[in-house]
Amino acid sequence: MTTPVHVISGFLGAGKTTLIRAQLDARAGEKTAIIVNDFGEASLDAVALESRAPFALTNIPGGCVCCTAPEGFVDALGAVLAQQPDRLWIEPTGLARPQDLIDTIRRCSHRDAVELQPVLVLVDPRQLARNAADAELAALLREQAQAADVLVASRGDLCSEDELAAFRNFAAELWPAPLATIVSERGVLPVAALAWPEGEGARAVRESVCGPEASHEGHGHSHHSTAGFHARSWRWSRDVVFDRPRLVAALQQLVKDGDRLGLERFKGIFRTLEGVSRLEIAGGILHDRLTSFRRDSRADAIVRGDGTALTQIEHVLHGAVLSEEELHLDAEVIEVVLPDGAVHGIDRERLLALPDGVADISVRFPKRAGSAAQVSALFEDLGLPESGHAVVVAGDGFAAEPVALAVLREGVLLHTLAGEPLPAKQGGPFRLLIPEDASSQPVSCANVKGVAKIVVREA
Repeated sequence: MTTPVHVISGFLGAGKTTLIRAQLDARAGEKTAIIVNDFGEASLDAVALESRAPFALTNIPGGCVCCTAPEGFVDALGAVLAQQPDRLWIEPTGLARPQDLIDTIRRCSHRDAVELQPVLVLVDPRQLARNAADAELAALLREQAQAADVLVASRGDLCSEDELAAFRNFAAELWPAPLATIVSERGVLPVAALAWPEGEGARAVRESVCGPEASHEGHGHSHHSTAGFHARSWRWSRDVVFDRPRLVAALQQLVKDGDRLGLERFKGIFRTLEGVSRLEIAGGILHDRLTSFRRDSRADAIVRGDGTALTQIEHVLHGAVLSEEELHLDAEVIEVVLPDGAVHGIDRERLLALPDGVADISVRFPKRAGSAAQVSALFEDLGLPESGHAVVVAGDGFAAEPVALAVLREGVLLHTLAGEPLPAKQGGPFRLLIPEDASSQPVSCANVKGVAKIVVREA
């Protein structure tokens, strides 16, 4: 028996609480639970929702559940699920990145007890114009929207036609597109909008299927898009993980062979051990950037000619999927992968031998205990540059968003508790902690359990 879980995300003031209140009214017969993450101590969202009792409400004030306070969220999730609610609503702070919360739910100890429903992201169309001049806010709005399974224009009754048109243009630029785009008034949504369409879902199993005959049930398919061109699409379950270096190298080769293959267009989103990447070939160039999309991995290709090149592209994509053996990461060693491909294995003994070790991390992290190595000392030992970025990967395949090396240097690698190796139940053998004041922006790797790999990228 699993509990349906709805993540309701969106920028500050987008109308998340109003939407949840409207849903509580529409589902009056259900035993409902809500987890709210407020930044301030006033907990205004919680106060607003309590007027809709009876239901169980859990408030997590302070740190964002998506980065600096994930354990408070996981503990709250467990306590709520123990009450066996019919449905759970989660409202993260308006500054949160919903993809980080989705990742936390998918890798936490309660993942098998929940059934993630479509992620709703609310956008107030009036905010698009207001925040367009602020690059940081505009980027956050787009990041949040990219994670949406259902994108909602809130307060449609208060928006002008130009504002609604701007929202529709904003939504049309998203790839992959949301499953649905809805204009809402006063937080009201049809109940069906919060359920997965047929063939979709957090646990839907998809694999790329070879050949043009595989044109059913949303799997890989091939079709004539217009005379002289052939197109094919592939989709993989979210559990499939790709090797990013192998994938990038293969796609670079496709770029070189583009004329011979008749490749007109390629775009894809792939879950890798270095994050979720959007890889796109356009104008003879491979573009590589991160994305907030979390529904699955997928790719589309268009070629000229008889379409036989699609089989070669399919072979390339399959060849980049990591096998079960490749996915196994040694928990006792942290692999530090340098930009030139060199790999250094860092075990507990090497961390213990580093200078400036922290005997008691509770001085810097009041709610933590144990001994740790300074990441800065490890980077100095490895001779890493001051600038650049890195991706932190956990043993279960979770990959945080890239973080600046300058921020990562402020962190510690916890390795010992009470004189013994850090146990797995405490996030061991190695756990990364980064203080909140290390960056002005939320850091998705501020608290990573079971660190198994650090992939360093050039600036």
